[in-house]
Amino acid sequence: MPDLSIIVVNYRSWSKLESCLQSLDQQEMRAKKVIVIDNHSNDGILEGFIKKFPWVDWIKSDTNAGFAAACNLGAYNTSTRWLLFLNPDTRLPKDCLETLIPYCDNHPDFHLITIKQLSESGKNTHPYGIFPNVWNSNGILRSLERLIFHTDQIKKVMAKNPIAFPHWISGSFVLLRKEHFDLTGGWDDRFWMYCEDIDLSKRAEEKGLTRVLLNEWECFHSHGVSSRSDLTTKIKTKAEVIKSTHIYIEKHFRGKNKKLAHQWLKFQKMIGLYLLSLIDASKREILKILIPFWRELFSKQL
Repeated sequence: MPDLSIIVVNYRSWSKLESCLQSLDQQEMRAKKVIVIDNHSNDGILEGFIKKFPWVDWIKSDTNAGFAAACNLGAYNTSTRWLLFLNPDTRLPKDCLETLIPYCDNHPDFHLITIKQLSESGKNTHPYGIFPNVWNSNGILRSLERLIFHTDQIKKVMAKNPIAFPHWISGSFVLLRKEHFDLTGGWDDRFWMYCEDIDLSKRAEEKGLTRVLLNEWECFHSHGVSSRSDLTTKIKTKAEVIKSTHIYIEKHFRGKNKKLAHQWLKFQKMIGLYLLSLIDASKREILKILIPFWRELFSKQL
């Protein structure tokens, strides 16, 4: 039994969570503790899961404070050497922990660790990326930046190497030692959902900690289950992607670059949402959330 706690944040992802917990229960080498924080699903299903999985430490949150806050809550309720933050829509092969943890124990220079993640159809989902800057808030521009300035970060290059070192790793699978979690200061709960993993990786870089992708281990990951549980949640999470990007910019950018990055992101998103709102009512709802947010954000910069 490795000195490991696995921390899972759930919001109405019950069918996927069940598969995730079953995969953890079937591990050849089980974790010392599995903690599930339910982010106020409030749908009457939690109690049945508590009975079905009594070996799980369940934490019932009175509010949905977001992914980062829930991850911190889980981490503060354990003291094991290793922490694994895992999405509820992931499944681990039964020999994953048995080989992964001893390997990482023997590599003290590996700090924030992730593994290859496959979609249900077996496609590599590339759970990593390059750090944001003023211009690369657009996917096409990010691809061009990798091709020109960060050839070591091109997805095909990253995928073919047994060990790769991305700028940031996805929060869907983050393995790290408790001492390094404490060194980074943990997750920043100002991020309700999205960009909290990029932020954690950025702060890890500032502390001299490596972000590592181990392609010889893999798991399955069904993206976006919690964020698509219903239309209201989908609208909120779509808005949070944009809000969280602004929070990241405000936190990590400096001087003129900060102001320019805020303006460029707002311009792109506002134009796109306005055009799509003509045919999609949900885009109008996203704008209703973002317009007061933008107004307050830019009033502070004047």
